[in-house]
Amino acid sequence: MKTTDKIINELAVQLANKAIEYANYKIFFDEAQEKLVEVQKQLVEVQAQLEKINKVLESDKYLKNIFDEVANKLEKE
Repeated sequence: MKTTDKIINELAVQLANKAIEYANYKIFFDEAQEKLVEVQKQLVEVQAQLEKINKVLESDKYLKNIFDEVANKLEKE
């Protein structure tokens, strides 16, 4: 095999390796983006639930006191 052919062959191998590496990173990135979107949706849902709970607690002082008392006990455990 001539030197030029060897060089071209080596470049072809390197290019193929880089293309595979790029494809892997792209797939990992795309999957991570999809997961991020899912987690952001879940976060919005959890925030809405927490807001609802906070509104209930703010509307009823007695319930809030009980909640705070139980929360403090749980933190000490």
